[in-house]
Amino acid sequence: MLEVTFGKDYYHLQGEMQDWCTKNIGPGSWSYNRDIENPEDTWCINSMFGTTFFTFRHEQDATAFKLVWS
Repeated sequence: MLEVTFGKDYYHLQGEMQDWCTKNIGPGSWSYNRDIENPEDTWCINSMFGTTFFTFRHEQDATAFKLVWS
């Protein structure tokens, strides 16, 4: 699993980032422990104290996400 972390400067983009992941990567969901809990999900999102964490099951998905959002 690969994690991509964003500070509070990106907090307002969470919805857009989540929509992008759904459209371009596949199913995902919110997670309380930053792990992909649903075996059918390819990514998950978690947010704590303004920091947003995206976790990806596949390296190529994390790379594509970073290319767009970093």
